[in-house]
Amino acid sequence: MESSQNADKKKPNQKRHRPAGRSLQDMAQLAVSASYRFCYYVGVQLIRSFKRYKKRLFRFAVRTRLGLQLRLKKRMTLIGRKFRFAVSDAMRPYRQVQRLRQSQEERLSLAEELGPKAVREEKSRMWKESLQLVFRLLGTVFNYVAPVVSFIILITLIHQNTNLQFALEVEYNDKMIGYIAKESDFDESEKIMQSRIVYEEYQPPLDTVPKYTLKIIDEEELSTVNAIADELIAASGNEITEASGLYVNGTFYGAVEDATSVRALLDGMLDQYRTGSEDERVDFVQDVQLSKGLYLLSSLVEPEEMEAVLTSEVAGEVTYTVVAGDAPTLILPEVEIPYLQLKALHPGIEESLLVGQEVLISNQVNFLTVKRTVTEVYEEDVPFGTEEVVDANYAKGYQAVRSSGVLGKRLVTADVVYVNGMETDRTELEAVVLQEPVNQVVTVGTAEPIQVLSSSGGSSSSSGSFIWPVDGGYLSCGINGYWGHTGMDIAAPRGTVIRAAASGTVVKAVRQYYAYGIHVKISHGNGVYTLYGHMSQLAVSYGDYVQQGQIIGYVGMTGNASGNHCHFEIIINGRFMDPSKYIGTYYPGR
Repeated sequence: MESSQNADKKKPNQKRHRPAGRSLQDMAQLAVSASYRFCYYVGVQLIRSFKRYKKRLFRFAVRTRLGLQLRLKKRMTLIGRKFRFAVSDAMRPYRQVQRLRQSQEERLSLAEELGPKAVREEKSRMWKESLQLVFRLLGTVFNYVAPVVSFIILITLIHQNTNLQFALEVEYNDKMIGYIAKESDFDESEKIMQSRIVYEEYQPPLDTVPKYTLKIIDEEELSTVNAIADELIAASGNEITEASGLYVNGTFYGAVEDATSVRALLDGMLDQYRTGSEDERVDFVQDVQLSKGLYLLSSLVEPEEMEAVLTSEVAGEVTYTVVAGDAPTLILPEVEIPYLQLKALHPGIEESLLVGQEVLISNQVNFLTVKRTVTEVYEEDVPFGTEEVVDANYAKGYQAVRSSGVLGKRLVTADVVYVNGMETDRTELEAVVLQEPVNQVVTVGTAEPIQVLSSSGGSSSSSGSFIWPVDGGYLSCGINGYWGHTGMDIAAPRGTVIRAAASGTVVKAVRQYYAYGIHVKISHGNGVYTLYGHMSQLAVSYGDYVQQGQIIGYVGMTGNASGNHCHFEIIINGRFMDPSKYIGTYYPGR
């Protein structure tokens, strides 16, 4: 009994706990169900709204398209109607003439049946009708022609007005002195006027402030700055005269009333250097001008005084640059001074005269310097290079010419500048190779043997294996990158240093303008060579012994090259090897 009672007592407790657990689960289910219904409702509403607005947008697009089509159709219909009306209106005179002609023919036929009097009356009526029709047709034609004639007149007026331009009318000292395009022209004219005043007798006018008024004038009415300068001098009230002023590099040296003798002197100075060559140009180095205009009487000088200025000397150095083969006595015809004077200017010239040295000829130069430029065509020798054949059977230092070299020839066209008869500049315009040079071949022995390299990159010289020959750069084309490519191209900027990949003797140091261009070939002994092509400049000479890493030249693009790079070859017993197997494919740094 007690157990059953205890059981009965426990049951109410269990009933109180179960509802609590179910309520939490039910609440979670209710929350999930409510969230689902909310999301479903929102989604359905969004889909309905999208469909509703989609239909509205579609209807709007259809209405817009139909409206545009309708407007376009109406516009095209209207244009077509106007075009047909215009054609019909243009053909109306023709139809009127046809109808009148047909009517007159019918009436004339009836009149002929009635007798001669009726025919005369009908013909008189026909003339009146024809004249009336002609006047009406003329009126119609005028309606069409008048706009065309008006347009032609308008174009003519515009064309005429384009020859007109705006300008400034200059009033100076209560006097109109001319028209200028801009105010700076007046300032320039004023400077020209001031440059013509070399004495203090000039009295400026009371009113020196110019007044400008905008005007429309013909282009021909514009005044030059020199004309305005003349008017400024005339407006000053000073005593003036018409003369020719001398300007040298913009500086005024006076004016002469009769410039005939001065012009003759200037022409004579130029004629001294003229040779009659077709291509020569002779002129003064300075800007020399004789400008005709109005000048103050105080600015006038005598022609003899101006000629003395033109033929005078001023402080300045005249030098001569020594070239190969010159000697103190040999340069005398060039410098045109006595030998004693040359020794006085250069006491040690007999003991030392170096190529490129500037020899002082005079401490005085002419006031005017004459420059003669002439185009010359001449043949020039092209130096040959030296190819060395290394023979390990001979000791280092042994050399023997196997075959002599032959100089090449090229035809050069150049502009040569002579100043006072001495060459100062030479600009090559064109060069055509007439004969290619033939390199001399020299047998060279070497006493420093080198082990033959293996493709695995073994020792290449007594100082170790080959090194990357360029200070930087990158591999731009490997061996056999294209047909006939026998080495590795290392691209680098022009002037980048090129070094010897291994120690050896320079057997070729060639300056040529084809194939390898300027290039160096080094013998490392036992049939091992390296070649460095397309240089911009050499740093070694034939026969030099170079250490590994020594500078031998600089990157360029001479010869058969389209960009700045070093063409690097490794040759072993006459075979071109792949340089990448000995130096790698990238710059490892120094």
